[in-house]
Amino acid sequence: MKTKNIPKVIIGCVFLSGCVNTIDTTDLEVVPSNETLMALEADNIQNIQEKKTARMVLTVQPLNKKELCTLPYLTFEGDSLAKNGEFFWDGKCVNGKADGLGRLFIKTESGENEQLIEFTDNQKLMNVYWIYDRKNKKIYSGHAEVDLDEKTQFGYFRTVESTKSDLIFTDFLETRDVTYVYRYSQDSSVEEYTKAYCAFENNQKQCFNINTLLKPDLERISFSTSADKEKTKEIGYISESNPSNPEKKAIKLITEKGIVTTQNEEFPPEYLTYIRETHNEIKNRVSYVPQAVTLSESKIADYTGKACSVTAVDFMPLEEYMKICE
Repeated sequence: MKTKNIPKVIIGCVFLSGCVNTIDTTDLEVVPSNETLMALEADNIQNIQEKKTARMVLTVQPLNKKELCTLPYLTFEGDSLAKNGEFFWDGKCVNGKADGLGRLFIKTESGENEQLIEFTDNQKLMNVYWIYDRKNKKIYSGHAEVDLDEKTQFGYFRTVESTKSDLIFTDFLETRDVTYVYRYSQDSSVEEYTKAYCAFENNQKQCFNINTLLKPDLERISFSTSADKEKTKEIGYISESNPSNPEKKAIKLITEKGIVTTQNEEFPPEYLTYIRETHNEIKNRVSYVPQAVTLSESKIADYTGKACSVTAVDFMPLEEYMKICE
């Protein structure tokens, strides 16, 4: 199960009927006025889809197992990092195959992660319940189901980060074609929505992202095209109101060369409709995340009794191995 860090970017901008027409766009790199919002989205999604590489199942022998104990790992063609990586399996081996519930440790040039995995149906199905990305110090709790015969997967996960004033949750559904992301604070003061269409090309993830925000005094829609290690940029529109002076409102146009602001204009109604539809779609898509997290917690509990009674392991420091027990 590959997880996605949320995006970084490239550009283009859009005018619909009713869009701000008082902005001096001289010398600004914007999409021609006859381009529509949906056309921009469709073109970028198609561009990403064309970059998709085929899925493949990599069969590996864990380095810590002396007996034959092969395990499958779903990745994409050309993933040299996984092919050259080191794998360790803390679970049972049955008839020469990894079996049941255990932890998979993976070391590659890009970092280390561990996953709580359950192999079932003679390794035809792989369930992932917990992922710890050591490089980025992130824990993903939830449930991914990987069909190794069909080379398909879907996964519902949650990450939690602590700020000085609150907890920030990120719930997401990852599929082969699109990832739906809902990021929010415990007190609901932060709500962000993203749809990301991603592909791998030469070990590099590229995504086209649709980002929306809707609050009483702020409406926003933007687009970004990202690749690993690229500086983030974006294009789109922001509508800001002024609670102390409702008559004073501003529309901001995000362009490749900066932000242009105009006062007392109407936010394009097509954008508001699109934002609301996007919000509803994402919330519906990630609605299973709480149940997936509960399932993850129960599987961790099943595994913890075994892990926490161990006195030594031969493939990593014991204190690192037992962090799941904390």
